Amino acid sequence: MTCYLVGRIAIHDAERYGRYAAAFMPVLKQHGGRLLVSETRPEAMEGEWDGRKLVVLAFPDREAAVRWAESPEYREIAKDRLAGSDAIVLMAEGMG
Repeated sequence: MTCYLVGRIAIHDAERYGRYAAAFMPVLKQHGGRLLVSETRPEAMEGEWDGRKLVVLAFPDREAAVRWAESPEYREIAKDRLAGSDAIVLMAEGMG
């Protein structure tokens, strides 16, 4: 079942986050992930949005998402994301 990761990201160091973003896609694809949304200014249809970036990723299943997040390749590039931003990341499985 498809597994989705949804991130709400506040970037406070554009240079560090930019290094992360530049290295992101090859590592994501290596683990079977797809980038569905990367929006710096999402439009709020209801309620108030806090101005953070919105990211949505898809993986074939929960195990693939966890393997990606815990992989040495991702952990290495994630150092720049962690230094350059604050994030809330949620994981949820899709409907069968």
